[in-house]
Formats: sequence, structure tokens, C-alpha cells
Amino acid sequence: MGMSFKVAPGVRIRASSRGISAGVGPRVARVHVGTRGVDVSSGAGPFSTYSHLGGGGGRTSTSAGSRSTYRGPTKASVAAHERELRTAERQADIEKVAAIEKALVSVHAQSFPKAARVELPSADEVDPAPIKVELEEKAGIPELTSATGGGEDSPVAASPEPVDRYVLMREHRRRHRTGIPIWRVRDRIEAARTADAEAEEAARAEEGRRAEAQHAEQARLDQLWEQLRQARVRVDDELVLAVAAEKERREVDRQAEQVRLDEEWERLCRNEPDIAIAALEGAFADNEAPAAPIDCEGERATVVMEFQPPEAIVPERKPARTPTGKPTLKKRTKTEINRLYLEALGSNVLATVKETFAVAPGTQVVQLLVIRREVDGKDSGGLTAIYLGEFDRIRYEGASGSRDPAEALTRAPEAVLKLKGRAGEVAPIDLSDEDGLVRVLDQVADGLNS
Repeated sequence: MGMSFKVAPGVRIRASSRGISAGVGPRVARVHVGTRGVDVSSGAGPFSTYSHLGGGGGRTSTSAGSRSTYRGPTKASVAAHERELRTAERQADIEKVAAIEKALVSVHAQSFPKAARVELPSADEVDPAPIKVELEEKAGIPELTSATGGGEDSPVAASPEPVDRYVLMREHRRRHRTGIPIWRVRDRIEAARTADAEAEEAARAEEGRRAEAQHAEQARLDQLWEQLRQARVRVDDELVLAVAAEKERREVDRQAEQVRLDEEWERLCRNEPDIAIAALEGAFADNEAPAAPIDCEGERATVVMEFQPPEAIVPERKPARTPTGKPTLKKRTKTEINRLYLEALGSNVLATVKETFAVAPGTQVVQLLVIRREVDGKDSGGLTAIYLGEFDRIRYEGASGSRDPAEALTRAPEAVLKLKGRAGEVAPIDLSDEDGLVRVLDQVADGLNS
């Protein structure tokens, strides 16, 4: 039975029957120091691991035969282990920040599959088996097959059962001897002869009847067999026609679907609003920066993209080096935060433009409006426009990852971008001269707020 209590952030003291120990550090990397030595534990969720470190010079011997005494870890060993843990954590943080930076400014480096005319393959081959089964059911072949014993070979009627002459003889003798006493032996013998003759005649008559029944059954089976043969021939003939008809039907359906797809492709190439907007909505559905097509007219498409504020995406610290050359993390200046934010904005804008050109082949110019929900200032909580620009297919369809995304924003025709102050903060822009875009911004705000 033991007890533990917290004496400082990250430091706990535990007392038990085995002595007193102290735990230092978070649960993911905790050092335990006590009378039994130094242990290191690491845990997450329901799982934990432990390892014993010991300590240099921790055991001494006073003389031969005396008992060894463990004095615990040295301060140097504990400090060295703590330094290793801090170094590993710092390196992990540095790598994480570097990965975030790279992801922010390389969105436009990805490629998007270009829309292309869909050409349907040939119609599927027709499987005659199910068609044959249906035709056989209509022709009654399963019933005929069952009636003829399986339908593999022509049926043969069963041979008639042999007549039991002994039974007939005994029955006739019993009937003829009725009323003749047993002492009239001669009369009983004569009656037996007469009975035997009648029994033989009856046996022959029964054999003839059974033979006739066999012949009748054989005739019936032969008739069924002929019906089965004719039905099979008829089904084989109908199967050829049915398979051909099904092939033709599938080809007609394929051609009709191809015509529909070709019409859609032609409409997409003409940049017709309904088909182009539907294609763009499907393409933008999984974007990191949400985007939506607003309008398509002629060779132009207007797209609205929502982008997060700097506080939500830019790490506060950046990878750096200490004066001694060791990797570390250093707090970014406002200028550095704004510069990285501008590059991230440009990267996402270029990616959206590239995807628009890939999905909508009839679009030659993309007008892109970027909006942002503000987190502070007079517009806090509201949507503002932070960028407006036009991008043509010739220059931006194949924008590569080596292109400076921030420079691309400012060089775009009709670009409207406001960088505030010496730090270059991306600030809301004025759309008072763009009545159509003001209405778009209001509609988007209403839609998001609802």
C-alpha cells in the first residue's frame, strides 16, 4: 500500500513499503529516482514501458564478505538522460514545423488529371447461359426432362413384374376343393388338375396384360422424348436469335450513352454554366482550402476560395540554429509570419487555378476571389475579401512547384492585394467598385452563417 502526491508541475513523490521515490517529467518521458535506483518510463493511453538505468559508482564494497549497498543513480546520469529526452523532443518539434511549412507553400506543386472525352468500351459480351435457361423454362424442358428420367438418354419402360404362378395355383385349388371331403382323394386330385389348368390360363392372361401396359408406357415415354427433342431444337434456334438481339440492344444502349457523354463533353468545352459548374464543384469537394465556382460565362469562370487567417495555419516558431550550430526553434517575427502566410495563400490560389483549368477545358480565364473570416479587429467574425485576381490558361495551367507563389499573386492581371504596414500583413481589400463580387461575398456570408 502506498501513496503519491504532486509537489510541483511534472514532479510527484511516492511513498510505499519499498521506500520513497520521485517522478520527474511528463508521462511520455518520466524519470523515477528512488532507493532502488533510476527508472525511465514512457506511456500513452493504457500502455506503459519501463527500463532501469542504474548509476555509475552506485555499488561499493567495504571488505571481502561484506554486503553491497546500492546508493542510487548519480546526478550526472540523470541529467544526461534528461538532456537526451529534451533533445529528442526538440528535434521532433523542429521536424514537425518544417513539414508544416513545406505543406503550406507546396500545394500548387501537385498535378491534376485533365478532363478528357470519355469513350465507352465495346458492349459486354452476352452470356447465353441465363438466356437459355429462360427459354428452356418457357418451352417446358425442365418438366419434360424430369418426366423422361433426366433427359440424357431415351427412356425405357420398366420390364413387367413376373407373374407368381404358385400364388394363383394355390388360390384356384382352394376354390375348387371347397366342399370336397378329404377322404374323397380322387375327387380332390381331379379338382387340383382343373384348378392348375385355370391358374396357368390366368397367369398367361396376366402376363399379356402386363406386357401391354409396358408397351403403353413405352409409347408414352417415346412421345415425351420426342417432345423434349423438338423443344431442345427449338430452344437452340431461339437462343441464337435471342443472343443476337441482346447484343444489338446492348450496342444501342452503349451508343446512346456515348452520344449523351459526347454532348456533355461538348457542352463542357463550350464552358456552359450548368455542366462546368457541376464539374468544378465535384473537383473542389476535397480541397484543403474550400473553393466554389460562382459563375461561368463565355471563356471565363469566377471562383471563390476561402482561406484561413494566419493565426490558424502559420506556426509561431521556425526552424533555426543556435550560435553553436545546434538545431532549435525560434519565434517568427511579424514580417516572417506575413511572408509565409502570403506564400501559402499564393500556393493555394495557384492550385485552385490549375485545378479549374484541368477540370473545365472551356475555361480560358479564371477570376479568383479569396475570402477570409476575420478573428480580430473591426471585422472580427465576419467574412472579408483579401485577394482578387485573374489568371489565364496559357501562363498558369502548368504552374510548377518552383514558381514563387507570392510573386504570382502580385503579377496576376487585375490583381487586388493589400499588404498593410512594414510587416506586410495581408489585409482586407475594398470591393466597392465590384458590385457583382460584393453581392457574391454577401451571398457566401449568408450561406455560411445559415
